[in-house]
Amino acid sequence: MSFLGGNAAGFGASGRRDDVERLFTADPSVPVSTGAGAAAAPGGGYAPPGSALSPPLGYGGEASSMNTLDEPVWETVKRDLRRIYKNLVMVVFPFKDRSQQSAALRNWDLWGPMIFVLGLAITLSLGAATASKTFSLVFALVSVGAIILTVNVVLLGGTIGFFQSLCLLGYCLFPLDVAAIVCVTTDILLVRWILVPIMVVWSSWASIPFISGAVPANRRALAIYPMVLLYTALGWLALIT
Repeated sequence: MSFLGGNAAGFGASGRRDDVERLFTADPSVPVSTGAGAAAAPGGGYAPPGSALSPPLGYGGEASSMNTLDEPVWETVKRDLRRIYKNLVMVVFPFKDRSQQSAALRNWDLWGPMIFVLGLAITLSLGAATASKTFSLVFALVSVGAIILTVNVVLLGGTIGFFQSLCLLGYCLFPLDVAAIVCVTTDILLVRWILVPIMVVWSSWASIPFISGAVPANRRALAIYPMVLLYTALGWLALIT
């Protein structure tokens, strides 16, 4: 007895053998017969998944006619900018519905945090006597601090993902970016001392729902305290720059 169960189930039929030979030789001149469970190609043949004849798969495994590799660069940039704007609004401006912040965790990205980290470092370095040292200090402080805070949340039993935590901590730097821009452009100490504490509280207030909701209730203080300390240190750098 044949291992394939005879000609009816194996390669006994000459048509099936020709079909298999055609698939391996990729000869477009030989039509391929369609069988049960096979997808029909435009020419009436079988198109294996991922081949040139099969339609591209979109999200969720569904057929999609859009290929991001073929779209213009400007369309890709606009789509990323729209996502950064939506995540920024949901994270930093949750005045109407704070429950929308969970959508930013599902659609996390690292482009926005990178922009705000670089923006803060560049802005503070513009008003410093040693621009390169200030840029390195701010960039290292934010990057290492965000990684340490993320590891701290994970070790405390947090349910938030590593890159999700980096994403929200980066987006919550936006108020401090505004404070840094104001501090660099004005020499009025009263404005600085009023604005910077407000922005530190704003950044902390925007981050607390994510952090407190990700860790157990008895460990929330251990997760929130170092985060507030990081934002306070960055605010102090904005004041003395």
